[in-house]
Amino acid sequence: MKISKAGIDLIREFEGYHEELPDGRCRAYLDTLASPPIWTIGWGCTEGVKKGMIWSREEAEAALMRELSRFEAAVTRLVTVELNQNQFDALVSFAYNCGEGALAKSTLLKKLNKGNYQGAANELDRWVYAGGKKYTGLVRRRAAEKALFLKPVEKPDEPEAPKVAEQGANIQATAAAGGAAAGGGASLAIPSPPEAVTETVGVLTSWQGLIATGQAILLFAREQWIAVAITIGVIAGLTLWSRRRA
Repeated sequence: MKISKAGIDLIREFEGYHEELPDGRCRAYLDTLASPPIWTIGWGCTEGVKKGMIWSREEAEAALMRELSRFEAAVTRLVTVELNQNQFDALVSFAYNCGEGALAKSTLLKKLNKGNYQGAANELDRWVYAGGKKYTGLVRRRAAEKALFLKPVEKPDEPEAPKVAEQGANIQATAAAGGAAAGGGASLAIPSPPEAVTETVGVLTSWQGLIATGQAILLFAREQWIAVAITIGVIAGLTLWSRRRA
C-alpha cells in the first residue's frame, strides 16, 4: 500500500521545508526536539543527514519520497488488521514524525491490531509531548492525523443510469412518426424484435412513453377502421349500382 497525495500533503504541512535558503535550497539543521537531537533537512528528512549539508529542492523531494517508502513498509508490516487509505496515510504520518520504533511499541498499535480502531485513534491524542513538554504544533498534527484516520474513504462516482425521460422522448418521437405515416394512408410500422423489446422496456419506464404508446395504438386502430369503412362503402356502392341495373 502506498501513501496518497492527501497523506503526503499533511506531512509536508507539518514538517515544513527547512532550513530554506534565499535561493530555494535547504540546509541541514539540528532538531533539538528529537531525543536525542538529530540533524534534519528538507521536509523532516534525517537519513544520512549531516551538519553543513545543503540540498536543492529536487533533492529534498526525492529524499522525502525515499524515506516515506520506508515508513509505508513499516506500517504494512506492523499492522495486522485491514486499513483503508485514510487510516494508512495517518499512520505513515505518525510513524514518519515519531519513528518506526515508537509505533511498534505503542498502545495505539496494540489496540489497532485487536480491531479497536476508535481506541487506536484516541491514542494519537497522547503523542503531543517532546522532552516532557507539550507542543501546540504536535497537538495540531495529532488532531489532523486523528481526523484523517477516522474520515471515511469516499467511494468513486458510479456511472449514471440511462435517463428514463430521454427513453420516453425517443419512444414518443417514434410514435409521432408512425402517426404521420398513418395520416398519409400508410400502415403504421411495427418494429420487429429485438428493437420491439428494447422500445417496450423504455415505454414501460416512462409516463411519456405510456402516453406515446397509447397514441400509437389509437392511430393504428383508426387506420384499420378507416380501411374497414372504405371497404364497407365500396361494397354498399357496388350493391346499389347492381340493384339499379337490375
